[in-house]
Amino acid sequence: MNKIYSDPIEKAQALIDGVKKMNGTLREKGVNVDVDKLQLLSSALLEDGQEQEAAEEQLRLVREKAHASLAELKDVYTSIKTPIKQMFPQEEWLAFGIMDKK
Repeated sequence: MNKIYSDPIEKAQALIDGVKKMNGTLREKGVNVDVDKLQLLSSALLEDGQEQEAAEEQLRLVREKAHASLAELKDVYTSIKTPIKQMFPQEEWLAFGIMDKK
């Protein structure tokens, strides 16, 4: 998981554990904290971070597929265009859909 998310989650979990362990001491001092809310938020961030990682992985796969399609398109385009440019004068290229100047 991304450090932007994992570091705060680890810190929150350490605080939660510490507060639960020292709950008696906190009560003696009159300190009342809502660790349940912190736990809920920490869990939500963990879930959101995992969801983001899954989306980024999916995007990476789609991007790789698109780049492969682009490379294949360029190869086929060039393989069709090249012999036409070699066999016909530049004035006729446009009739074949080739917009190159030279």
